Amino acid sequence: MKGNAAQPGQPPDVDEGNLRSLVTLLRRELRPTPGRLGDSVRIVVVVLAVVAISETFRIPDIALSAYIVLFLSGREAASTVRTALAAGIAVVLAIFVTIAVFMLSLSEPALRIPLMAVMTFAAMFLSRASPLGPVFFVAGFIVAYGLTLGDEVLGLALQPATAGNAPQFELPGIAFVPPEEALVRFLMWLSLAVALPIALLIGANLLTGRDPALLLRQALAERLATAARFCAGGRGAEHELEAQAFEGTAGLHKLHNLAGFFGRGERRPVWGASLIDDIARLGLLLLSWLRVESNDRDSLPPAANACRRAERALQDGKAPSGEPVEITATGAVRPLAGAITHTLRAIRKTLAGTAPEHGVHDAAAPRGLLTADAFTNVEYVRFALKVTLAVMICYFAMSMTNWPGIHTCIITAFFVTPGTVGDTLHKATLRFVGCLMGAGLGLGVILLLMPRMTDLGDLFLLLAPVTLLAAWVGYGSERISYAGWQIGLAFYLVVLQGYGPTIDMYTARDRTIGILFGNIVVFAIFTTIWPVSVANVVRTHLANALEQLATLLGLGIRGGGEISQSARSAADTAFGQSIAQARAVLVNEPFETREVQRAAGRRPIDAAVVAEVGRLFIPVSAILDLRTDPAEHDLPQPTQDAIRVHHQALAGWFRQAASWTRSGEGASEVIDGLPEPPILTGPGDQFTALATWYGVLHRDIRKILDEVGPQATPLVPHPVGDALRAAG
Repeated sequence: MKGNAAQPGQPPDVDEGNLRSLVTLLRRELRPTPGRLGDSVRIVVVVLAVVAISETFRIPDIALSAYIVLFLSGREAASTVRTALAAGIAVVLAIFVTIAVFMLSLSEPALRIPLMAVMTFAAMFLSRASPLGPVFFVAGFIVAYGLTLGDEVLGLALQPATAGNAPQFELPGIAFVPPEEALVRFLMWLSLAVALPIALLIGANLLTGRDPALLLRQALAERLATAARFCAGGRGAEHELEAQAFEGTAGLHKLHNLAGFFGRGERRPVWGASLIDDIARLGLLLLSWLRVESNDRDSLPPAANACRRAERALQDGKAPSGEPVEITATGAVRPLAGAITHTLRAIRKTLAGTAPEHGVHDAAAPRGLLTADAFTNVEYVRFALKVTLAVMICYFAMSMTNWPGIHTCIITAFFVTPGTVGDTLHKATLRFVGCLMGAGLGLGVILLLMPRMTDLGDLFLLLAPVTLLAAWVGYGSERISYAGWQIGLAFYLVVLQGYGPTIDMYTARDRTIGILFGNIVVFAIFTTIWPVSVANVVRTHLANALEQLATLLGLGIRGGGEISQSARSAADTAFGQSIAQARAVLVNEPFETREVQRAAGRRPIDAAVVAEVGRLFIPVSAILDLRTDPAEHDLPQPTQDAIRVHHQALAGWFRQAASWTRSGEGASEVIDGLPEPPILTGPGDQFTALATWYGVLHRDIRKILDEVGPQATPLVPHPVGDALRAAG
């Protein structure tokens, strides 16, 4: 390619492709899924219990207590309990920090604003730069929320005559106590309003929550069932198998690590995490079969029977029945058949309890308070500054207008600023839509039903269906889940005012205006100050995935089965996580503004290209399996040397491709530096299989380069006259 030059400095842009219709999206997102109804009903019961206790004992902030149940509820019991405990500890510590800030600033109120800004900045920075990020995020929110409302309570205590006209604070007794005591009482009641739903949520999940061990069994059984349908030639099974492969194993390993949390006897898995890796590897091997043998699956029916027996054994908790299977094939697919046979036997031995444990992936506890790049990644500081600016603008607007009812703008400033511009606008849209739905339902209740209510049972009849709706939407995917939580929050803020029935219409107006104003502030800040585009984030994740492919190919430099299985498993997991994160971020691309979308002339990376990069894992994995095959020792030494040289060159190319994807540097090396597959000739299936998979990998890379690679432009020759003058 000497007659061409690559355009420098233009990494590919990103888009998701064509959007599906709204009706199709809602139909898919709102369909029943396993466990969704049970989880939603559990939330309804806990919310009703929280409201009943709060109404009975006159605990303030009932709406906040009810929303905490929605906010902290997860999809399985163990993570929900852990999150609730961490959030409870964070809230209690934040309350004491808030009291300390008030003590420092009580005699100097001017200190309260800078202290609030400093605390918000520190919490938001640590939320990104620490493994305990969610804890710091919750703590920062509670400190800002407590300072905002506590400031108002303090002002009311200093002016007792106005207390009777401020029912939103629900503490008329503050007019008869000193200001300092009024403030402490408010914060203590706030801590109780937070502790109550956390305690009930933990109890409900310990009693009725879904055991992660059971979820893990179901997920693995589903993968085995998909593999069986694929081997039997079922229609569409390859698409399901591919989706499971792209999903990766990080979530399954997380469930495995949580499986022993409850220790519920028979549900606790007795097999190790290696079973997860073996089942995932089986799926990759079957997908690899398609790349070599197309739809010819005549050799795979025995594998289908083995998968069905393993599925039944996994669900029943018993040893698999039948004899070990043997998959036979010839040519390039023969080593693949041997790998499938070996994997099926490993799964059988693990379920029978006769295989030694290997490749455990127990998640290590976070070490240290900060991540390795805490002080080198400028995005952490930028994010903290932007959130702090948004919070302070909302606080000043609320204070200067003397309009405490719009304090939801501060809540909005915290919860709709997670990252990219697309993500921010996505959550802002869901929050506003959910707020309008919840507030509209609340207003309708106040106008039509609240005058007819006489007891707590009537209130339950109102809360139950709306809470069920909010929870059902909230348990959808990230495309719509945030709207569900906002439906619940807005409805609670409108309906749960004080104790007993309410006919106050102003609260609904103020809360809605506050949410709208907060969204406008966040939109203005996050789209004008250091905007983070979806394209940049996706490019970063794709670059990380390419670097993991380089790591995997580097493991293949040594032959003869010397590949470290722990290193390979770590790279496999990291690659899957990077691809999954890239696909997740792409959801927000349609919400990006024109200012941060693709520049002219840049070729887009869409969801299809991300999937193609993900498919590179299949030939790489097949090559590594062949490199660890005992037959590798039978290859001539010159051939082994050529393979090692090719692996080294290909690993270097993947690193260069990662650099170009991330920053646009090294475009010429990406175009010209892709090594050709080694020429392997000789008798035996090992030669045929290696040559086949090296060719498949090369063709897949070339296809991606043709779609989104650096664009080569012809070199323009100098005019003849210029050349003559240059020659003298």
